[in-house]
Amino acid sequence: MRKLAMVSLSYAAGCALCQYLLTPAAMVWAGCLAALLFLLSFLLRGRRRRAALLLTAAMTLSCFYNSLYTRAVQSRVAALAGEEERQVSATVTDYAEPASTRWRIPAETEGVSAMLYGGEELLALRPGDRVSGTMTVADASVIGGERVTVFTARGVGLMLYPGAELTVEPAEKGGWRYIPQRLAEAVKRQVNSLYSDDSAAFLRAILLGDRSGLGKGRESDLSEAGIYHATAVSGMHCGFLLGFIAFFTGRHRRRLLAALAIPALILYTLAVGCPASMIRATVMLTMVLLGPLLGRESDPITSLSFALLLLTVQNPMAITGAGLQLSFAAMAGLIIVTPRLLKRLPRVKNRPLRWAMNTAAASLGATAFTLPLTALYFNTLPLIAPLTNVLTLWVVTIIFATGLAAIGVGALCHPLGQAISLVGEAGSAYVLWVCRLAARIPGHALYFDNPYLMVWPAFLLCVLLYCRLTPRGQRKYAMAAALSALTLLVTALLPIRERQGVALHAAVIDVGQGACALLAGGGEAVVVDCGSANSYIDAGDEAADALNTWGYYHLRQVILTHYHDDHVNGLEVLLARMAVDEILVPLPGEGDGEAHSNIVALAEEYGTALRYVTEDEILPLGTASLTIFAPVGDGSSNEEGLSVLSTVGDFDLLLTGDMNRGSEEALLAHTALPDLEVLVVGHHGSRTSCGEEFLDALTPEAGIISVGRNSYGHPTNETLQRLVRRDMTVYRTDLQGDLSILVR
Repeated sequence: MRKLAMVSLSYAAGCALCQYLLTPAAMVWAGCLAALLFLLSFLLRGRRRRAALLLTAAMTLSCFYNSLYTRAVQSRVAALAGEEERQVSATVTDYAEPASTRWRIPAETEGVSAMLYGGEELLALRPGDRVSGTMTVADASVIGGERVTVFTARGVGLMLYPGAELTVEPAEKGGWRYIPQRLAEAVKRQVNSLYSDDSAAFLRAILLGDRSGLGKGRESDLSEAGIYHATAVSGMHCGFLLGFIAFFTGRHRRRLLAALAIPALILYTLAVGCPASMIRATVMLTMVLLGPLLGRESDPITSLSFALLLLTVQNPMAITGAGLQLSFAAMAGLIIVTPRLLKRLPRVKNRPLRWAMNTAAASLGATAFTLPLTALYFNTLPLIAPLTNVLTLWVVTIIFATGLAAIGVGALCHPLGQAISLVGEAGSAYVLWVCRLAARIPGHALYFDNPYLMVWPAFLLCVLLYCRLTPRGQRKYAMAAALSALTLLVTALLPIRERQGVALHAAVIDVGQGACALLAGGGEAVVVDCGSANSYIDAGDEAADALNTWGYYHLRQVILTHYHDDHVNGLEVLLARMAVDEILVPLPGEGDGEAHSNIVALAEEYGTALRYVTEDEILPLGTASLTIFAPVGDGSSNEEGLSVLSTVGDFDLLLTGDMNRGSEEALLAHTALPDLEVLVVGHHGSRTSCGEEFLDALTPEAGIISVGRNSYGHPTNETLQRLVRRDMTVYRTDLQGDLSILVR
């Protein structure tokens, strides 16, 4: 069985090498090199030869198979994708789901999996429906000129964008292929009918991984508290389902348990869309259930490796998926690290205490191998996760079990199902409350915005290797744990220490194609704007990560210069993660109604005061001051926005939002502005901002451009040349990340 693990891991390593580093042609050369090493392995003897033959054979097959698979996928996608619209017919394979400001639905066209985007008309579609119309067909592996793996890792090759109304041919009734999807949709409807909105959204997330109803605020709380994994269907959920079935069959009746559980696990996996974590868990639990019946002991490492082999054979590109990597890394930690932690814990007879210790050990074990991945994908190290797991996972188990019971009983007797759902209502409220509380505790997580934190995982690895390679002893592990905790504390405090005693800390935070700036002094902090036009970036998270890293856990004000999404759409998450006393905004203009209504609703939800700026205001900020200029322009939301001047001593910094040249000239006529040390360049470097007269009047020494990937050509060469001709030093967030200024 260990040989299978060696083959699986070698094959997966070959997939990772090919998908991350090699072209299809280079994959062939890599396969030839692996084949040569396979032949050279015959020169070895004994176990070394057998191991080398297995590893090199698996690597050879992996490289050649990846080359063939990638070429086949690329050729099919290239034959269908293009810039021009074309007539397309596609079969819908699931139900619609929200995607940023629109909707999307999985589909299939000419044998290629696709994602169909559109408006609310997609909500009427059902699995099996045939849609036809003129569409733009795009390669899902390239978005905005950059290669991405988020879709190809799930087997999706194309993106479909309808250019006109679609023609729909309804599916034939009684089709068996889409039974799992219809079952999942029926479960959602039943949950919605039994539970209140908040509890229904949480239960849908726990049962089916459908987080669409949680809202950004609750998703942020769950993530910050370190139990977001509870909403990503995985082995934990399969374990819940297996325990639920075993409760009725009895664990000693192994054949009956296997006969009921294995089909249930497969159906469950299909119903939730076959994510890698569920396939992994289903394969492993199936091997566990069948092992005793076949007279074989289950080996967790072999089961895990076999599941990885199945996934990467079915789709080698799956190896690039964050979900697969996190799922397998977490399980490897549970198998390898957690048992070693449990051996070193004191034995206690108190069951709740023993369960709490086991849960904390499992949380730490799962974190051991996922730490580099969470740093890479999520930028965070949730320190509070072991505690929140202890406090909430037992409740999640109850919510899951009672949810299944309420759904089943409610289908027969709705009032009785509602009575059972009360347990889930109380449990959901408790879990969300704990996560909300945990997410507001200063220092509950660390963020890799901190450059010092980047080296800590490497230091931790060195400490663990030292403990592993040196003679046995209990003291060295205690010393290693204490030393690791101390160095972690030091790395967390260094960015805060650097900013103590400054008169003004000004920063432009990298939120992609958007805007977010910090102005802080005298122990108080103000944020100006918080939004991003890039759908893959949440400006609220980016801002809160940076602010917490610098030691700011409370905001006196958030100033929104105007109502465009790329300046305000991160507000919800920012309010969810940080206490804010007041929001300052201009009066809404024509076309600002929806954004304004959302801001009003968020202010009410989070108990934050909302104030309209109609006249110039001067606010103290320690020894510095902020001058907020009321709108001076006329026209669109850009011109009717606020601008902010920050002054301390001889240092002046100006933010103008998305003002155009006309509004800049109106601001010059409205007030006497000082010479500037720093200008946050207006409108992300648009050609309509930073006019000649404006720059000549203010003579800024440096310009900071908040910009990310965009289709507008920001910053334009025209604007950059105007800045450079005036000997301004130009900084850009897309090139240099967060830009921080300390004035002492």
